[in-house]
Amino acid sequence: MRQYIVGLFLFLIMFSSCEKKDYLDRGIGYLYIHASNNVDVITKAVTDTEIDSISIAICKAATGDTAKFFGNYAADLGDNKVQLPAGKYYVKAGTVHSGKAAFDKPFYFGVDTIDVVKATIKESEVVCTLANVKVTVNYSDLLKKFFTEYKATISNVSGELTFEEDEKRAGYFTPDKLNVVLNLVNNDGTPYQIVKEISNVKAREHYRLFFSIGEEPESPEAGGNFDVTVNEETNDIECTLKVPVFTDEYGRNIPKIITDPELLNGILSVKETNPGGAFLTTQITSKLGLKLTALKLSSTYFNEVNGLPDYIDLSNDALQSQLEAIGIGLEGLESGNPQEVKIDFTNLLSKLPLLDGKKTTHSIIAIARDIYGQQVEDTFNLEIRPNVAVEVNVGTWSTFAYLSAKAGTSDNLSILYKEDGGQDWIDVVIDPIDIKQTSDGDYTFSAKINGLTKNSKYQYKVIADKDDVEGTFVTGDEEQILYSNFDLWHMEGKAYYVGKSGERIWDSGNEGGASFGFNPTTEENTDVVKGSAARLASTYALVKFAAGNLFTGDFVGLYNTTQAKLDFGIPYVCKPTTLKGYYKYIPGKIDRGDYLGLNGKTDSCHIYIALCDWTAPFRVMTGDNQFVDLSTNNNSILAFGEIKDNKKMEKYEQFKIKLKYRDKFRQPTYILIVASASKYGDYFTGSTSSVLLIDEFELGFEEPVNLD
Repeated sequence: MRQYIVGLFLFLIMFSSCEKKDYLDRGIGYLYIHASNNVDVITKAVTDTEIDSISIAICKAATGDTAKFFGNYAADLGDNKVQLPAGKYYVKAGTVHSGKAAFDKPFYFGVDTIDVVKATIKESEVVCTLANVKVTVNYSDLLKKFFTEYKATISNVSGELTFEEDEKRAGYFTPDKLNVVLNLVNNDGTPYQIVKEISNVKAREHYRLFFSIGEEPESPEAGGNFDVTVNEETNDIECTLKVPVFTDEYGRNIPKIITDPELLNGILSVKETNPGGAFLTTQITSKLGLKLTALKLSSTYFNEVNGLPDYIDLSNDALQSQLEAIGIGLEGLESGNPQEVKIDFTNLLSKLPLLDGKKTTHSIIAIARDIYGQQVEDTFNLEIRPNVAVEVNVGTWSTFAYLSAKAGTSDNLSILYKEDGGQDWIDVVIDPIDIKQTSDGDYTFSAKINGLTKNSKYQYKVIADKDDVEGTFVTGDEEQILYSNFDLWHMEGKAYYVGKSGERIWDSGNEGGASFGFNPTTEENTDVVKGSAARLASTYALVKFAAGNLFTGDFVGLYNTTQAKLDFGIPYVCKPTTLKGYYKYIPGKIDRGDYLGLNGKTDSCHIYIALCDWTAPFRVMTGDNQFVDLSTNNNSILAFGEIKDNKKMEKYEQFKIKLKYRDKFRQPTYILIVASASKYGDYFTGSTSSVLLIDEFELGFEEPVNLD
């Protein structure tokens, strides 16, 4: 199809005499534009594609400035006249074009030079011809027999187009050398490429690319360059490529890339500095001889830190030196077309860094092309992760466990468990809010494992990305404290005690008081919840105030006449979650001591429980103000709970103290339970009329506990 644009410069003789003289004096002419199609003169590259609307630019020859422009001359101008001063002009005509390669988007262009002269009629003809290169692709039936997949990607400076198996459209490119990549998958499932180049490409040429394998699949001519036939009449260029199909013991004779060790999903993951001594080599072989071996390297370390280009031809001596400097060794490149090249990345593994202490990924593509243009690629990633092992802590209760871990990454975190010797791992859900980054860049994560059986052994597995650690834990028991119902009492000398004689589980200040003729803590038989209860009555004897109290431990004795030595706590290794019981309190006004200026105020009772990791009972020395520090600053207390009350009660009320664990992982060695009718009795402050009744104490294990 041809199209041309004719511009006629007419000097108009039909002016009135005053108009004619005026325009002659000013050197003004008129341009009439006429467009028509002529299929014989556009281009020898035949196309059925419709040509877009023509735009016209009229430019001053001297400066190149545009004097007139019409985006669609037929619609914008028609047969109207264009007024132009005398002078030389270029008339440029063409179709709309983005400059990029595209299917069915030919670009036509033409230009003519015109002199606008007074009193002279000029005729200008602009012929628009194809200004880019046309490419079509076809595949032979024989090629389709030997290959399950095939497609060609054609590219040059204007972009790339992929011609799928059934693509019939024509592609149009800027005139420049064409790069041809034929992607193939043969019948045994092996993918590879054939890479070729077409030089000396000119506008108006039509390249008909035909891919075949010839009559003899094992023919040595197969795999050479394109067999090119040029039709001078039509500018058609037939390019036939015979694809090699070898069936000997070597396979298809395409180059082979073998990476050792075989990578999982194409990824080799190592810790920083490669403490595990991982290795990595890539061997490239070709029976026919290698024309090209190359690497594509992509990462901040490769391209920015070391300034390596994205694409490296391994025959480049200067780049070889740069690769060796970062730990990539090369062997076998000495000959022109080697049959074997070895690339050793092992030293690189110990040099690849982290980024801000976090995991980095480095992409590598190995490329091999033989003398026939058959090309294969192998892509893999090197993953460098922090050299921090997974550290795990497990805190166990009777029916649940709390597991916490630290790792150098937050990727792919998992916590799993199963019964010891069991088959199936159970995945524990990790709440995202329980994943936290530490100040040193590590990550901690945790989860609670519910539904366990007491006194049972379990296995756990903790995974952080590629690292994992396994271990075991044993759930605890649910042991109660003896005589916690306060039903059994006995007397030794003049002092009352809870429990059997010779078993000092519970004690009080009775031993000290009895020496002065009184027992602050006694058995209550009448006002009880069940059986017997403990009656704790604060009193004053001789020179000292004595609070009614009861505690797990031992009253050691008196010193300095009125001062007491107490051993607080008894051995205990279980981890209860609550202390339940009943209490009834009748407070009085503080009339002894003035600790914290409390004299005259209502007295308070105090019941508390503490789990501790002491190596021995805590020695209380009342005369030296040596008491247990119940604050959170005391790291030896693993869990604590309490109630304090100063209201007067008419009857027993049930209480439930929930233990708050200050440490989730250490196991207790001692338990301390204290009840006092006067909260500040340790400081000899309280009311001589305060009475606290307690009954039916019981440790609870059934409820999960808030461990934070």
